[in-house]
Amino acid sequence: MRKLMALTAVLTAVLGLGTPTGVLAAPMPPAQTKTGSADFAVSTTSDRLYPDKNNEIRTVLTIANNGPRELAVEIRSVGVDPGDNGQVSFTGRPDAAWSSAVEYPSSLRLAAQAYKRVPVTLRVPPNTLPDIYLLGFVVEAQPSDPNAGIRLYHQIGALVTVEIPGASEREMEIEVDRAAFFHLGADYQHTYEVRNVGTAASLGRGQVRIDSRLTHENVGVYQSNAELQLFPAGTKRDLTYEYEVRGLFLLAEPKAQILYGNGNGIAHVAEATGQTVLIIPWPTIIGLCVLLVLLLSYWYYLRRRRAAQRRELEGQRTRFRHAARSWRPA
Repeated sequence: MRKLMALTAVLTAVLGLGTPTGVLAAPMPPAQTKTGSADFAVSTTSDRLYPDKNNEIRTVLTIANNGPRELAVEIRSVGVDPGDNGQVSFTGRPDAAWSSAVEYPSSLRLAAQAYKRVPVTLRVPPNTLPDIYLLGFVVEAQPSDPNAGIRLYHQIGALVTVEIPGASEREMEIEVDRAAFFHLGADYQHTYEVRNVGTAASLGRGQVRIDSRLTHENVGVYQSNAELQLFPAGTKRDLTYEYEVRGLFLLAEPKAQILYGNGNGIAHVAEATGQTVLIIPWPTIIGLCVLLVLLLSYWYYLRRRRAAQRRELEGQRTRFRHAARSWRPA
């Protein structure tokens, strides 16, 4: 029943696709506080954005000036290259499909200790296929005072996630690496690679089932994340699981699963069965070593005892023969 409830919850989340994915980390040089430099921050929504009935998407970039000087701020729309394990990088160039369809103020001035909510409007380009798109914005700031002795530019990247609803070709697969059959220690860890081999981005959640090869019973389920994770087309994520054996040993048969949707309300499951692993905790190994020492000691004791008995028997036979030779009939 517990496994059924967990699977039902996962299927509901995948079918609904309503869980926010969060803003992916977009590393940029952090702003530093110093004389003549820009100290500012940029934030945007963490929710996926959807077009309205007019095929428009509206959002806001919040830009804050935490420094003591007025800032001259410039905003650029740039392309995004998605990478593995949720990493992204900004191309520094306009996105070929979306940049011309984005409206926003390209420059502004921001007073010291002030912030502005900058409106951004995106119009979905014609013939845009259903997919999840990552759009980047680079916000660049410097002190607006022309008499500043040092004029340092600072950049912060902001990432916007746009989903165009509809069915598309979404396909996930799991790559299984070979693992050693024996593992010494109660804690076992292994990694699978989950790859999006379809033509569109997908939202999915990975998990690993640990079954006993001897009893064919499930002994544990590891979930990679509580929320759905974004897999852009052509990228992969590591699915690393850990399991602790509490008994004497476990002949484990791990099975990796990724549950994902295809945009039309149907959930799909990709599975891959890993190599069977014999996990032996150290207490079991120590116990076996102690038992082996005891058995060897007992065997050595029996061997010494039997050798002594043989020597005693041989001595008795020798004495009997000597006695028989020394005896003469009258």
